[in-house]
This record gives sequence, structure tokens and C-alpha cells, in this order.
Amino acid sequence: MDEKTQKRLEGLGFTEIKDKKGLYKKQIKEGTAFWDFRKTKKGQFYVATTNGEFLDTKKAKQLDEYLVIRKNGNNFKTGKEIKQKNQLATITETNMMRGGEENIRNTIMERNLDLIIKASPNPKNPGEGILFYDRKIGKFNLCEPSVEMVDMITTAMGHITTEIIDTGMHRIVDPDGETIVTYYAIVKATDQQTKTSGLGTAEEIIDFDAMKDKNNEYTNKTFALTNAIRKAERNAKERLIPVPRKAMVELMKEILHNRKK
Repeated sequence: MDEKTQKRLEGLGFTEIKDKKGLYKKQIKEGTAFWDFRKTKKGQFYVATTNGEFLDTKKAKQLDEYLVIRKNGNNFKTGKEIKQKNQLATITETNMMRGGEENIRNTIMERNLDLIIKASPNPKNPGEGILFYDRKIGKFNLCEPSVEMVDMITTAMGHITTEIIDTGMHRIVDPDGETIVTYYAIVKATDQQTKTSGLGTAEEIIDFDAMKDKNNEYTNKTFALTNAIRKAERNAKERLIPVPRKAMVELMKEILHNRKK
């Protein structure tokens, strides 16, 4: 990154994160904007929204925080070159077929499925609560692979690294004026073989009452930051697995139900 780009970043209100030289962030109305110059002089831009998602790339590239740096900066790739690079990365990942359905099936079949079925809290839905979550919470249907399941898949793939990009606290005020405090985490996962990477975010409510309850000292809510980091890591790794999360859950259910029969 040259001196002109650094001055533009500072002029836009970006600040460098301590202990992460080359990574700059700024709070904007959409969430937190990041410019990452640690691995490339050209930099990578992304926006983590307050709801735990990432702003669509096309929308992010319409922001002044992107346009001022990318269009006015020096030695940046053109849109055509970036598109060609992304196409090449997609072709490489497809050819490698890392983390595909067959790889996932083999990874799970190598485990002791009888123990997984025995340990399942819901005998009618073996694996639920261990390898995946598939239940209704209020008005929403929760259907997602567990942290442990994604860990198993990516460990079998090998050469997957993770990096904590940012952690912090959010204070959310509801319409009634009540303040809710959360920990958030942003993690980057990289496949060192295909050189593809994905970002994941997660947010956990901090339960201060649980922390003060001596009879409930081991409640998960007392480990909000740890949970946020672990879930963000899971979400980042999922982006390297070319199988939708609901499809992964259905695959697990199929394998375990067949084993139980």
C-alpha cells in the first residue's frame, strides 16, 4: 500500500486495527467496513453488517469507502482482471472438488456412527444436537451443521487455516429503550491448496445475569465471546465447502437414519 492510499484511508475515517498491521476498519451505517492490505498491496474490501452477514459485493462496491480507494488509488486491478481472477478461482475449486458431497459422506462414515446415534439427545432424529441442528425456534426453523461437523469436514480436507479478523462488542437498543450487549467476531478461513477464502461472522448476547448466578456458572452464555468466535469460524469454513448447509444436514440425516435401520 502506497502513501497516497494510506492518506485516503485516514481521510475517509479508517483506522488501523492494533496488532493487525495493514487491516483498517471504519463504522458506517451498513455496519463495519474493512480494507485489508496485509497480503496484497491492492487491498481487499468488505463490509460486515450488524446482523451478522456480509454486505453484497455489488452494493459494497457502490460505497464511497470503496470507490475513493479503488478508483482513485494506484496500481489496482481493473474490474475485468478481478472477474477473470474470480473465474479462475472458481474453476480451480471445481476441479479440486474439495469438500464435495462424496468427501463429506466418506468423512462421516469413517466415524463410529453407533456412538453418535447413542449420544444423540433426540432418538427420533439421531445426530441432532451433535452433527447438526434441525428444530424450530419460535417462528424460525434452525437447520444448520454444527461447529463440530464443519470441523470434521475441513480437517479431513486438510490445509484449511483460519484467522480472527476482528472481535468487539455491539450495543443494540430496542424500541423500548432496553440495551442489549453482544460480542461479535469476524473470522477468515483459507484453503491453502486452492487459495480460495471465505469470511464468517457471528454474534452472541452477553448474559450478565447468568455470570452472576453462582448456581449456573457453566452456562454457555457466560462464554459469549468464545461462542461468537467458534460460530464465526464455522461460518467461514462453510464457505469453502461446495455443499449448501441444508444439504449437508439432509446428508447427515440420511446416513444416520440408514445406519439406525
